[in-house]
Amino acid sequence: MYRQRLGDAVREARMNLDLSQNTLAERSHVSLRTISDIETYKANPRFDSLCSLASYLNISIDAVIKDRKNNSGSTTMQQILVELESCSEEEQVIVLQTLRGLLKGLHTRTENPT
Repeated sequence: MYRQRLGDAVREARMNLDLSQNTLAERSHVSLRTISDIETYKANPRFDSLCSLASYLNISIDAVIKDRKNNSGSTTMQQILVELESCSEEEQVIVLQTLRGLLKGLHTRTENPT
């Protein structure tokens, strides 16, 4: 039963992030075969592989085992975090500054509609 929950959770998170299995394998440092086997309910992954996938996809292992939904945030927020993780520290600082500027502009537009 846990294999199906894990496979479904990994597939759903991967698809929400619009990633192929191959891209997920590259980015999470887990073999393509392992990801495929997890998604087809064949795998009993090693702990390190499970941790790498869960961390990259922002999946709670506890939630999968106990059949609870991960309430760590929206899919959009998960996508933002995944993208930021692939950036250097310098790039993350630039993104943060850009985001603050965008939000300031949005809030100003909302407060002063034309």
